[in-house]
Amino acid sequence: MKPTGAGRDIQLIGGLFLIVGTVDLVIIALFPAYALKLFGAAVTGPGSFLVKLHAPAVHLLIGYGFLWLRPWAWGLALAYAGFGVVSEAMNQLTFGFSQIRSGFMVTTFLFASYLIWRRTAFTDGPTPENRPKPEPQELR
Repeated sequence: MKPTGAGRDIQLIGGLFLIVGTVDLVIIALFPAYALKLFGAAVTGPGSFLVKLHAPAVHLLIGYGFLWLRPWAWGLALAYAGFGVVSEAMNQLTFGFSQIRSGFMVTTFLFASYLIWRRTAFTDGPTPENRPKPEPQELR
């Protein structure tokens, strides 16, 4: 476990991801006919329910990983951020410009930048800042 206070910001963000994942599930259950737009295509029909479940599943996984500062969560969050930005860029090209999609892309890029800056919160081993210094060897 990490020292007390280290990574509290990431853990708080993890809690927010858990809330978002839960809200995603509720929205999918309340609005099953909603056509999710992914990579420039509107996903419709009976099979779309399973496709829509990817969002809450990934949000809940990231939330869990952030809460416990798991190193795999860092990579998953960055990969999912890239997935979201590319998908929304393709949606803009297909469905036309949207300020909401543009805002999502900008905030996702900023969030990914923050995660890259906070990479050390997810490391299991010692980093250069907290690695013990080797004992000097005496020459005989």
